[in-house]
Amino acid sequence: MPARLFLKSTSIPPATAMSLALVNLASFVSQVIQIGVIDTLLPLALTNAGLGEQHGGMMLSLYWIADLVGGFFVAAILRKTHPVIPLLISSASFCLLIAVVMYAPQSVWVLPATLFAGVGLILRWVICDGLIVQLAPRDKVGRVVGFHETLMGLGIVLGPILIGWLGNDAFAMSGLAVLAGVIALVCAFFLPTIEMASTGKGAGAALRRWTDNWDLVVIALVAGFVEICFLSVLPLQAQRDTGLADAGLWMAAVFVFGGTVCQPLVGYISDKAGPTKLASLCFGLLLIGAVPMAVAGYGVIAASIQFMLGVAVAGLYTAAVLIAASGRGQGYQVGVLVIVSQSYTLGAIVGPSAGTSLLVMVGSWALPVLVLGAAGLSIGLLMLRRQS
Repeated sequence: MPARLFLKSTSIPPATAMSLALVNLASFVSQVIQIGVIDTLLPLALTNAGLGEQHGGMMLSLYWIADLVGGFFVAAILRKTHPVIPLLISSASFCLLIAVVMYAPQSVWVLPATLFAGVGLILRWVICDGLIVQLAPRDKVGRVVGFHETLMGLGIVLGPILIGWLGNDAFAMSGLAVLAGVIALVCAFFLPTIEMASTGKGAGAALRRWTDNWDLVVIALVAGFVEICFLSVLPLQAQRDTGLADAGLWMAAVFVFGGTVCQPLVGYISDKAGPTKLASLCFGLLLIGAVPMAVAGYGVIAASIQFMLGVAVAGLYTAAVLIAASGRGQGYQVGVLVIVSQSYTLGAIVGPSAGTSLLVMVGSWALPVLVLGAAGLSIGLLMLRRQS
């Protein structure tokens, strides 16, 4: 039924709609584990194992560093292989990490499993996002991307909820990861090969892509920084404040739920005003919600603030993807999408370590301080872009 409604609302040919549905399903089930579960479970499990909050934040940062480094090689891999291979690596990597973290969080295997899972994340990320934009009709890219990002947000929402229900059951969590991996792999057998548009080779061409799209880099970087920082810090903050992580897990779920349910509104604003203005609006929402978040506690008002901040962060990433998809008049290029993923990853690398370190120093003011700094600096940089 959802596939038929999506097909009807967007008038996409049946064969294309089926391929898009398979990509969305593979990406969704992987997202539940790779970001929804791992970003919260990894620091929480290591902290509960007696390794400390900063150790958990550092390990999550290493997860995203592996994702970042893998981004420099992902194009070459995707150019030579069918989606089955990268999605097989992706599924195997997150299944291994969940098993290691749940059964042996103090073992030496946590580090290599974390790095392997980071590489698996970037492979799935680029192959699925690339196919989404490749398959979407040119006049419907915004709606198709918005639908995909709704599913991605839902996947992140489910992660903290699943940890709250199953987090202490190692067998159940490992089984959940295996189920997600099998579904993604089955979908992969029916996907087309991604078409890799030429973006120029060599370090010089790569550097030019970054400098030519530095506003896109800023937008995606802040999205990754704030989102992953919130997912990793909120449970730890609640555990410090109340003795239990549950309140923080639910706040994290509300945070991502806001971005998920408001994706149609985000897409509408982008269609009417453009993705750059959408990004400016989202930065403004971050500034508005930062200070009240520090004094709101964990009740209804706090949940409302987290909902609004979730809308803002999801809007930032969607704006970055749509800017990349437009290709600034040159058509979509996978190389520009890789910049989006790597920029998001740069933010995600810094976020957990910065958040957990500041949490130790200033307590509940950690997230507001980080949000005010990131959003304020970004607005200033984007204003400079407009004036240049």
